[in-house]
Amino acid sequence: MLSLRGLTGSRLLLTAVVGVVALVAGVVAVVGMVLSAHHDEAAGRIETRWVPAVAELGAVRAAAGDFRAAALAGAAGRDLRGDPRQEMGGHLTALRRLADGADTEVRLRTADVGRSVTRWLDGAGRTGTADGRAVFALPAAAAGTDPAEGTYAAVDARTVALAALLERRRAEDVESTAWHMKGVMLYVLGLAAALLLAAVVAAVVLQRRYLAPAGALAQDLRRTSSGDTTAGRADPGRRGWLGRLTREADRVRERLARSERASRRDQEALVQVGPAVRGLHEILAARDDPGPGILTAGDVRAAEGLIAGDYLGTVPLTDGTTAVFLGDVCGHGVAAGLLAVRLKSVVMVGLRLGAGLDTCVRAVHHALAGEEERFTTLTVAVLDPRRSTLTWVNAGHEEPFLRRADGTLERLATTGPIVHPLLPAPPGTWGTRSTRLDPGDLLVLSTDGLTEGRCGSGEEFGEQRVAGVLSGLADPSPLAAVTTLYTAAERFAIDWARDDVSLLAAALGPARPAAAGPPRVETAATQPLGPSADRAEPPPRPRPDPIA
Repeated sequence: MLSLRGLTGSRLLLTAVVGVVALVAGVVAVVGMVLSAHHDEAAGRIETRWVPAVAELGAVRAAAGDFRAAALAGAAGRDLRGDPRQEMGGHLTALRRLADGADTEVRLRTADVGRSVTRWLDGAGRTGTADGRAVFALPAAAAGTDPAEGTYAAVDARTVALAALLERRRAEDVESTAWHMKGVMLYVLGLAAALLLAAVVAAVVLQRRYLAPAGALAQDLRRTSSGDTTAGRADPGRRGWLGRLTREADRVRERLARSERASRRDQEALVQVGPAVRGLHEILAARDDPGPGILTAGDVRAAEGLIAGDYLGTVPLTDGTTAVFLGDVCGHGVAAGLLAVRLKSVVMVGLRLGAGLDTCVRAVHHALAGEEERFTTLTVAVLDPRRSTLTWVNAGHEEPFLRRADGTLERLATTGPIVHPLLPAPPGTWGTRSTRLDPGDLLVLSTDGLTEGRCGSGEEFGEQRVAGVLSGLADPSPLAAVTTLYTAAERFAIDWARDDVSLLAAALGPARPAAAGPPRVETAATQPLGPSADRAEPPPRPRPDPIA
């Protein structure tokens, strides 16, 4: 009787322990699957609702800005209003479709944006011109006033509010997915702890009366708690459910771990994209302060986003001179931009180490090794304010303009071929030339994106139009030259998406040290623009071409 009662008590205790473990494991698996489903749902909202909605809203804002800019241009921008209006309509439709499945606040804010855009466009149609009226006013954030309906300020305020709301919803879902993943991990740890406790209790109970069964059970439980999904297969009738639950928990944990890693990478990528793009643009367009007696100005405008295949720079040299350079990698976009960053670094290092201009270009040639489908053009010029000289090397680049103080124009001829990895580049491949540089002279470098840029009718902006703009400058300073050329290109309605457009201008400053060194000598290395190259009798100043 004692043996029977002991056997019955042990079985009851073992059954109770196994039942508790099974209950805990079942709860953990169910909760894990529920949390996993909630995680997938939240992650799906992020990918299929919030991120596309933010993109569509950004497109609406961009189209509204384009429409406002066209309207402010008056009659010249009348033909440019149709595309932004259609784009706003298309993106608003997509935004409403995304908002239909969202909460009430998002739907109401989206409807507010649609109403504001409709009233603004109706008001714009009634005004007809950009005459400074409130319908085309600056955004409320800039104007410092509450926006009135039917104005651009109202559209801007509604889109800003909706953008903030969408970002909050995305952040809430990101936080929710993180909480779900943490919860499942805690439940998985709880399952492991419960299995370990069950193994210890079962071993103590069965060790006293049933040594062999207790040993086998302890071994299976240890294998299960250590992650071996084959645990329990030796006796599937008694412990198969435990093995199945363990395997399911492991699968849930693995899926959530993979999802967590993917979500973290995606979130980090989204955070990094904006600063990375802006950083690359700043690197491509960055210029050091020029040396004494030199003024410079320049900018890079990318065909796609902010990353361009053009690169420019200003480098003050140790001998008091200043080097300026402008290069153009074939193509545009991210791949060309990354290569342009590398080539710019090569040029700047070569100049700072005092290498000759030919050596700097050959260093760029070496940096292109392995880039068989890429090449670059490059112009490097050194301005010497003490000797009043300009020395340059031109590797197949657009011939820079040299505007003399009297308004006549000359071109700095090419001194060698383009920099292509398949072309040989022995020493002396790119020659160096010099010319005189006097106060009031202006050097302007550009990429072919400006001269070969086309308007909607297919007409090129052209070198003669650039020459006309430079000849007619009222203020022949580097900043004025760059600003005026970009303004002329905008009035010409150049297709900015066709190619990158970059400009760099330099001139002697107003306060320049006295000339030093050997006497200044006139050179014939430049190509005058005009009927005569005689400096004693300069050609007549060309009139600027009309800007289309």
